[in-house]
Amino acid sequence: MIKAILPLISIVRLGNVVMTGCAVILGIWLTQSGISTFTAFFLMTAAMAATAYGNVINDILDIKSDLISHPERPLANGSMSVRTAAVFAAALVIASLLSALWASTFHLKAAFLPLILLTLYSIYFKRTRLMGNFIVALLVAYALLFGSLPLPQTKILFLPAMLAFLLNFCREIAKDIQDTEGDRNAGITTSAALPDTALKAILLSTAAAYASIAFLPSLLLKHFGIVYTIVCLLAVIPLHVLWITEVLKADLKNRAKRIAMILKLEMIAGLLAMALDKILKINL
Repeated sequence: MIKAILPLISIVRLGNVVMTGCAVILGIWLTQSGISTFTAFFLMTAAMAATAYGNVINDILDIKSDLISHPERPLANGSMSVRTAAVFAAALVIASLLSALWASTFHLKAAFLPLILLTLYSIYFKRTRLMGNFIVALLVAYALLFGSLPLPQTKILFLPAMLAFLLNFCREIAKDIQDTEGDRNAGITTSAALPDTALKAILLSTAAAYASIAFLPSLLLKHFGIVYTIVCLLAVIPLHVLWITEVLKADLKNRAKRIAMILKLEMIAGLLAMALDKILKINL
């Protein structure tokens, strides 16, 4: 039984799925949207199932690349068959749509967007130089907004969602660089095909755009308070500077894994900044 379950857990990338769920719940909580716990649970489930589906369908179509870049993945190491993965992917689509329908008919419609984009990404856009990175980053930002849409108070999440988009855009490029050898073997062209100078320019300009708006939600718009600003200063910005210094060094390919890891930590720190700001506002 455990042997059958472990490949299912592995193929969905549980850490990413959980982060998606946390982003949805955080968005609902921050906007005080009046959504019941029951409805919030189904919105979280819908988003998590969609993320899991995206990872499964991506692995189905990327077996040849994963044999080199990610041989530990279930389809690459043979612990799961393609047929089982396909059935699992279909079940996840159904779970996502049914969960969204339990929440509302609006969210059922809203749930189609990530499912369609994830499918198009895996089939086509992953094999483009930057469009695939753009789509994945957009979907990560969408998770923060999903639960509170279409309520007007969702506007306080627009800038945080933009920040999440910018970080994830950079992280997807770093992941492309990590997978260079496997993608080349599979005949897949990604952002990693660009010259290092171009990649560094894109990463650094995106980093600069992020830094320019990082404090706007608290200092200008007042959607968040001093706690958000302090956490950003103590955790988010140091991590931001750290991965920028890695980009500036030579041999970008060998530093890509570290850059991707730091970016993920920065995303978590950003979510914590908003959560702690909300908690301390409530308690003080």
